[in-house]
Amino acid sequence: MAFKEFATFGTLITPKILVAVYWVLTIIYIIAAVIFAFNGNFNASGLSILVLVITRISFELIMISFKNNEFLFRICNALEKDKQ
Repeated sequence: MAFKEFATFGTLITPKILVAVYWVLTIIYIIAAVIFAFNGNFNASGLSILVLVITRISFELIMISFKNNEFLFRICNALEKDKQ
């Protein structure tokens, strides 16, 4: 059953990949901000935090389309159950 869902695009893997990429980037940006702060480069440290926020917003905008797809799928299933 799991392969059938995967093969027919019933289950999407891109949202899971996006979450993993987001967390990897978050860790990298936090480490960069700490390194910049210890080196005395507070402008670059602040910029790293700003990039972290911009990254979060851009990933949320991408995830909206996947969440909309998920909610529409649920609505469709609920309507089909009501017809039966």
